[in-house]
Amino acid sequence: MLKKFHNILGKLFLSGASFFWTSCDSGTSAEKPSAFIDIDKELAKLTTTDTTGLRGTCIPEYQYCEMTKGWSNHYNAQAHAASIAFEKLDEQHKDNPDYYGNNSCYRDLLGHLGNAPVYGVPECPTGLTPCEMDSTSIYSIYKGVRIDDAYIAALQHKEKDYYETVKSTLEEINEGIEKCEVQ
Repeated sequence: MLKKFHNILGKLFLSGASFFWTSCDSGTSAEKPSAFIDIDKELAKLTTTDTTGLRGTCIPEYQYCEMTKGWSNHYNAQAHAASIAFEKLDEQHKDNPDYYGNNSCYRDLLGHLGNAPVYGVPECPTGLTPCEMDSTSIYSIYKGVRIDDAYIAALQHKEKDYYETVKSTLEEINEGIEKCEVQ
């Protein structure tokens, strides 16, 4: 029994000692610079659409078609992430307004983000529930349809895709900026 107790105390001491060793290690995060963009902070700024009461609302048919049958928000999300990087770079290089033009690494990293090809107009599904648009709305010239479950599901899917794309693009930007700073 005493030997078992001694073994448990020994294991606790070793795990505790290794914890303190890594926390006091001079090569850990205390010397490592923080990331160029705080991804968690930027992702916290993204909000999702409140779908409460959305079902049955009248919207222009083209908006419904773009949401349910249109292309993803991949390029919009990339452009959003790039705008965050540009804002940070502008802040860092406010004394040198030509930094972007003079640094090919930044151009190569950020120049292509958000450049979407033109896909055309998506085909609209059939069997939608028509509705009358509010005559005071600027959209009153369009044919109206009611929001249904398919629209809400597409909206939620696109928002999730947008979030994931912004996150992965910001991670790529952080890695790229780190390489640019070394050059």
